[in-house]
Amino acid sequence: MGKIYQVVVNGLRGEKIIIDLCNTEEQMSSMTVKQLRENMAKKLPENIGEGNVRLIFTDKVLDEDEKPLSHYGIQHMSVLHMVMKVPGGLEA
Repeated sequence: MGKIYQVVVNGLRGEKIIIDLCNTEEQMSSMTVKQLRENMAKKLPENIGEGNVRLIFTDKVLDEDEKPLSHYGIQHMSVLHMVMKVPGGLEA
């Protein structure tokens, strides 16, 4: 078995969650934000819906599900931050 491409997500309580993404560089280059969210949902407690969290990498919010992770500069072992969406907040 080859390399497993992963990202690290800093969770809501400061815990680090390692998310397995794929096995090849080609898959990694085409991995979308939506696919990341789907993989992440497998590791989150059921009471935290994936629609209730926002993912941030460096200073960018990962808000476009169809964009590839490479659009945001995300690579193997990049560190993302997960924050809760605030009810009633303005969507930019």
